[in-house]
Amino acid sequence: MDAGPSFAGKVVLVTGGTRGIGRAIALEFARRGAETVLTYRWGTADESELRAAFAALGAPEPMLVQADAAEEADTEALIRAIGGRHSGIDVFVSNVAGSVVVRDFDAMTERALAKSIHYSSWPTFAYLKRLRAAFGRYPRYVIAMSSSGPDAYSPGYEFVAASKAVLETLCRYATYRLRDEDVRINVVRAGAILTQSATEMFGSELFPFLDRLAPPDYQWLTMEEVANVAVALASGMLDSVRGQVITVDHGDGFSDKLMRLYAEREALGL
Repeated sequence: MDAGPSFAGKVVLVTGGTRGIGRAIALEFARRGAETVLTYRWGTADESELRAAFAALGAPEPMLVQADAAEEADTEALIRAIGGRHSGIDVFVSNVAGSVVVRDFDAMTERALAKSIHYSSWPTFAYLKRLRAAFGRYPRYVIAMSSSGPDAYSPGYEFVAASKAVLETLCRYATYRLRDEDVRINVVRAGAILTQSATEMFGSELFPFLDRLAPPDYQWLTMEEVANVAVALASGMLDSVRGQVITVDHGDGFSDKLMRLYAEREALGL
Protein backbone atom coordinates (compact mmCIF):
# COMPACT_ATOMS: atom_id res chain seq x y z
CA MET A 1 0.00 0.00 0.00
CA ASP A 2 1.37 3.41 -0.91
CA ALA A 3 1.77 6.27 1.53
CA GLY A 4 -1.44 8.09 2.30
CA PRO A 5 -4.49 7.92 4.51
CA SER A 6 -5.62 4.64 6.02
CA PHE A 7 -9.31 3.84 6.37
CA ALA A 8 -8.87 0.71 8.45
CA GLY A 9 -11.84 0.40 10.79
CA LYS A 10 -13.93 2.81 8.69
CA VAL A 11 -17.12 1.93 6.83
CA VAL A 12 -17.73 3.46 3.40
CA LEU A 13 -21.08 3.36 1.60
CA VAL A 14 -20.99 3.88 -2.18
CA THR A 15 -24.29 3.91 -4.03
CA GLY A 16 -23.96 2.73 -7.60
CA GLY A 17 -20.64 1.32 -6.49
CA THR A 18 -20.30 -1.73 -8.69
CA ARG A 19 -19.20 -0.12 -11.94
CA GLY A 20 -17.59 2.99 -13.38
CA ILE A 21 -16.54 5.81 -11.10
CA GLY A 22 -18.41 4.37 -8.13
CA ARG A 23 -16.48 1.12 -8.42
CA ALA A 24 -13.15 2.97 -8.72
CA ILE A 25 -13.93 4.97 -5.59
CA ALA A 26 -14.96 1.88 -3.65
CA LEU A 27 -11.80 0.02 -4.67
CA GLU A 28 -9.57 2.92 -3.61
CA PHE A 29 -11.16 3.15 -0.17
CA ALA A 30 -11.01 -0.63 0.24
CA ARG A 31 -7.37 -0.71 -0.87
CA ARG A 32 -6.71 1.58 2.07
CA GLY A 33 -8.42 -0.77 4.50
CA ALA A 34 -12.05 0.41 4.52
CA GLU A 35 -15.01 -1.90 4.89
CA THR A 36 -17.19 -1.05 1.89
CA VAL A 37 -20.91 -1.32 1.28
CA LEU A 38 -21.83 -1.11 -2.40
CA THR A 39 -25.33 -0.81 -3.81
CA TYR A 40 -26.50 -1.63 -7.30
CA ARG A 41 -29.68 -2.10 -9.28
CA TRP A 42 -30.81 -5.51 -10.46
CA GLY A 43 -28.65 -6.93 -13.22
CA THR A 44 -25.89 -4.28 -13.08
CA ALA A 45 -23.24 -6.19 -11.15
CA ASP A 46 -21.18 -9.33 -11.66
CA GLU A 47 -20.71 -10.11 -7.98
CA SER A 48 -18.08 -12.81 -8.49
CA GLU A 49 -15.94 -10.58 -10.70
CA LEU A 50 -16.33 -7.66 -8.32
CA ARG A 51 -15.30 -9.66 -5.26
CA ALA A 52 -12.30 -10.94 -7.19
CA ALA A 53 -11.22 -7.36 -7.96
CA PHE A 54 -11.24 -6.51 -4.25
CA ALA A 55 -9.43 -9.72 -3.35
CA ALA A 56 -6.72 -8.95 -5.93
CA LEU A 57 -5.94 -5.79 -3.97
CA GLY A 58 -5.84 -7.61 -0.66
CA ALA A 59 -8.80 -5.45 0.36
CA PRO A 60 -11.67 -6.39 2.67
CA GLU A 61 -14.47 -8.16 0.83
CA PRO A 62 -17.25 -5.70 -0.04
CA MET A 63 -20.80 -5.98 1.22
CA LEU A 64 -23.02 -5.93 -1.89
CA VAL A 65 -26.64 -4.90 -1.57
CA GLN A 66 -29.15 -4.73 -4.41
CA ALA A 67 -30.99 -1.46 -3.80
CA ASP A 68 -32.59 1.13 -6.04
CA ALA A 69 -31.72 4.49 -4.48
CA ALA A 70 -35.08 5.95 -5.52
CA GLU A 71 -37.15 3.21 -3.86
CA GLU A 72 -37.97 3.75 -0.18
CA ALA A 73 -38.44 0.03 0.50
CA ASP A 74 -34.99 -0.71 -0.91
CA THR A 75 -33.49 2.04 1.23
CA GLU A 76 -35.09 0.59 4.35
CA ALA A 77 -33.74 -2.87 3.50
CA LEU A 78 -30.28 -1.43 2.89
CA ILE A 79 -30.21 0.32 6.26
CA ARG A 80 -31.25 -2.89 7.99
CA ALA A 81 -28.53 -4.82 6.16
CA ILE A 82 -25.90 -2.28 7.15
CA GLY A 83 -27.09 -2.33 10.77
CA GLY A 84 -26.71 -6.09 10.87
CA ARG A 85 -22.97 -5.73 10.31
CA HIS A 86 -21.89 -2.19 11.20
CA SER A 87 -22.67 0.48 13.79
CA GLY A 88 -22.81 3.28 11.24
CA ILE A 89 -21.34 4.78 8.09
CA ASP A 90 -18.20 6.94 8.20
CA VAL A 91 -18.05 7.96 4.54
CA PHE A 92 -21.04 8.17 2.20
CA VAL A 93 -20.39 8.51 -1.53
CA SER A 94 -23.61 9.29 -3.40
CA ASN A 95 -22.88 8.15 -6.92
CA VAL A 96 -26.28 7.08 -8.26
CA ALA A 97 -27.59 8.98 -11.26
CA GLY A 98 -30.48 8.29 -13.56
CA SER A 99 -32.43 10.53 -15.85
CA VAL A 100 -34.60 10.76 -18.91
CA VAL A 101 -32.59 11.37 -22.08
CA VAL A 102 -34.07 14.35 -23.94
CA ARG A 103 -34.21 13.83 -27.69
CA ASP A 104 -36.05 17.05 -28.59
CA PHE A 105 -37.97 19.92 -27.05
CA ASP A 106 -41.23 17.95 -26.99
CA ALA A 107 -39.54 15.40 -24.70
CA MET A 108 -38.96 18.09 -22.07
CA THR A 109 -41.86 17.42 -19.71
CA GLU A 110 -42.49 18.27 -16.09
CA ARG A 111 -42.98 14.60 -15.28
CA ALA A 112 -39.61 13.65 -16.79
CA LEU A 113 -37.89 16.46 -14.90
CA ALA A 114 -39.45 15.40 -11.60
CA LYS A 115 -38.43 11.79 -12.24
CA SER A 116 -34.84 12.85 -12.89
CA ILE A 117 -34.64 14.90 -9.70
CA HIS A 118 -36.26 12.09 -7.72
CA TYR A 119 -33.60 9.66 -8.88
CA SER A 120 -30.44 11.79 -9.25
CA SER A 121 -30.83 14.55 -6.65
CA TRP A 122 -32.93 13.51 -3.70
CA PRO A 123 -31.41 10.11 -2.73
CA THR A 124 -28.33 11.83 -1.29
CA PHE A 125 -30.46 13.57 1.30
CA ALA A 126 -32.90 10.72 1.82
CA TYR A 127 -29.97 8.47 2.69
CA LEU A 128 -28.50 11.06 5.03
CA LYS A 129 -31.76 11.30 6.95
CA ARG A 130 -32.14 7.53 7.16
CA LEU A 131 -28.53 6.99 8.28
CA ARG A 132 -28.93 9.60 11.02
CA ALA A 133 -32.19 8.03 12.21
CA ALA A 134 -30.78 4.49 12.20
CA PHE A 135 -27.34 5.09 13.73
CA GLY A 136 -27.72 8.32 15.68
CA ARG A 137 -25.10 10.14 13.63
CA TYR A 138 -24.40 11.38 10.16
CA PRO A 139 -21.48 10.07 8.13
CA ARG A 140 -18.49 12.28 8.89
CA TYR A 141 -17.90 12.70 5.17
CA VAL A 142 -20.46 12.94 2.38
CA ILE A 143 -19.30 13.12 -1.24
CA ALA A 144 -21.91 13.64 -3.94
CA MET A 145 -20.88 12.94 -7.52
CA SER A 146 -21.83 15.50 -10.16
CA SER A 147 -20.75 16.51 -13.65
CA SER A 148 -20.08 19.57 -15.79
CA GLY A 149 -23.68 19.38 -17.04
CA PRO A 150 -25.00 22.46 -15.20
CA ASP A 151 -22.41 24.68 -16.93
CA ALA A 152 -21.72 23.03 -20.30
CA TYR A 153 -23.93 21.67 -23.06
CA SER A 154 -24.11 17.97 -23.82
CA PRO A 155 -26.69 16.52 -26.24
CA GLY A 156 -29.76 15.06 -24.55
CA TYR A 157 -28.39 15.92 -21.13
CA GLU A 158 -30.90 18.56 -20.04
CA PHE A 159 -32.52 16.68 -17.19
CA VAL A 160 -29.29 15.10 -15.94
CA ALA A 161 -27.81 18.60 -15.84
CA ALA A 162 -30.86 20.02 -14.08
CA SER A 163 -30.82 17.27 -11.46
CA LYS A 164 -27.10 17.78 -10.86
CA ALA A 165 -27.68 21.52 -10.41
CA VAL A 166 -30.36 20.72 -7.83
CA LEU A 167 -27.98 18.29 -6.11
CA GLU A 168 -25.18 20.86 -5.92
CA THR A 169 -27.47 23.57 -4.59
CA LEU A 170 -28.97 21.33 -1.92
CA CYS A 171 -25.50 20.18 -0.83
CA ARG A 172 -24.56 23.80 -0.18
CA TYR A 173 -27.74 24.42 1.78
CA ALA A 174 -27.39 21.16 3.70
CA THR A 175 -23.90 22.23 4.71
CA TYR A 176 -25.42 25.37 6.23
CA ARG A 177 -28.29 23.51 7.89
CA LEU A 178 -25.94 20.94 9.40
CA ARG A 179 -23.15 23.35 10.27
CA ASP A 180 -23.25 22.30 13.93
CA GLU A 181 -23.06 18.59 13.10
CA ASP A 182 -19.92 16.53 12.61
CA VAL A 183 -20.46 16.15 8.87
CA ARG A 184 -18.64 17.51 5.82
CA ILE A 185 -20.61 17.58 2.57
CA ASN A 186 -18.90 18.27 -0.74
CA VAL A 187 -19.56 17.69 -4.43
CA VAL A 188 -17.12 16.31 -6.99
CA ARG A 189 -17.66 17.23 -10.62
CA ALA A 190 -15.87 14.74 -12.85
CA GLY A 191 -14.82 15.72 -16.34
CA ALA A 192 -15.14 13.56 -19.44
CA ILE A 193 -14.37 9.90 -18.67
CA LEU A 194 -14.96 6.87 -20.85
CA THR A 195 -17.46 4.88 -18.80
CA GLN A 196 -20.29 2.52 -19.65
CA SER A 197 -22.76 5.17 -18.51
CA ALA A 198 -21.25 7.76 -20.87
CA THR A 199 -21.46 5.31 -23.75
CA GLU A 200 -25.07 4.52 -22.93
CA MET A 201 -25.94 8.21 -22.75
CA PHE A 202 -24.05 9.58 -25.77
CA GLY A 203 -23.30 6.54 -27.94
CA SER A 204 -20.18 4.50 -28.70
CA GLU A 205 -18.87 7.01 -31.26
CA LEU A 206 -18.38 9.84 -28.76
CA PHE A 207 -14.89 9.14 -27.44
CA PRO A 208 -13.35 8.09 -30.79
CA PHE A 209 -14.67 11.39 -32.14
CA LEU A 210 -13.27 13.36 -29.20
CA ASP A 211 -9.91 11.62 -29.62
CA ARG A 212 -9.64 13.09 -33.10
CA LEU A 213 -10.06 16.61 -31.73
CA ALA A 214 -8.00 16.26 -28.56
CA PRO A 215 -4.59 17.96 -28.37
CA PRO A 216 -1.57 15.85 -29.32
CA ASP A 217 -0.49 13.52 -26.48
CA TYR A 218 -3.68 14.36 -24.59
CA GLN A 219 -4.31 12.28 -21.47
CA TRP A 220 -7.94 11.58 -20.62
CA LEU A 221 -9.09 11.88 -17.05
CA THR A 222 -9.19 8.48 -15.35
CA MET A 223 -11.65 7.06 -12.84
CA GLU A 224 -8.74 6.46 -10.47
CA GLU A 225 -7.93 10.18 -10.46
CA VAL A 226 -11.50 10.97 -9.45
CA ALA A 227 -11.36 8.26 -6.79
CA ASN A 228 -8.26 9.86 -5.32
CA VAL A 229 -10.09 13.16 -4.90
CA ALA A 230 -12.89 11.39 -3.02
CA VAL A 231 -10.32 9.74 -0.74
CA ALA A 232 -8.59 13.06 -0.13
CA LEU A 233 -11.86 14.72 0.88
CA ALA A 234 -12.43 11.97 3.46
CA SER A 235 -8.84 11.79 4.65
CA GLY A 236 -9.17 14.31 7.48
CA MET A 237 -6.68 16.69 5.86
CA LEU A 238 -9.40 18.72 4.12
CA ASP A 239 -11.88 19.01 6.97
CA SER A 240 -12.15 22.78 6.49
CA VAL A 241 -13.55 22.18 2.98
CA ARG A 242 -17.34 22.08 3.25
CA GLY A 243 -20.18 22.79 0.86
CA GLN A 244 -17.85 23.02 -2.12
CA VAL A 245 -18.20 21.89 -5.72
CA ILE A 246 -14.79 20.60 -6.77
CA THR A 247 -14.12 20.12 -10.47
CA VAL A 248 -11.75 17.33 -11.51
CA ASP A 249 -10.93 17.67 -15.20
CA HIS A 250 -7.21 18.41 -15.67
CA GLY A 251 -8.25 22.04 -16.16
CA ASP A 252 -9.88 21.19 -19.48
CA GLY A 253 -13.08 23.07 -18.69
CA PHE A 254 -11.23 26.28 -19.48
CA SER A 255 -9.82 25.29 -22.87
CA ASP A 256 -12.37 22.84 -24.26
CA LYS A 257 -13.96 25.15 -26.80
CA LEU A 258 -13.84 26.29 -30.42
CA MET A 259 -11.02 28.78 -29.87
CA ARG A 260 -8.77 25.96 -28.69
CA LEU A 261 -9.51 24.06 -31.90
CA TYR A 262 -8.66 27.17 -33.89
CA ALA A 263 -5.39 27.69 -32.02
CA GLU A 264 -4.36 24.06 -32.61
CA ARG A 265 -5.87 23.65 -36.08
CA GLU A 266 -2.58 22.79 -37.79
CA ALA A 267 -1.60 20.10 -35.29
CA LEU A 268 -5.07 18.61 -35.51
CA GLY A 269 -5.21 18.77 -39.29
CA LEU A 270 -8.28 20.98 -39.36
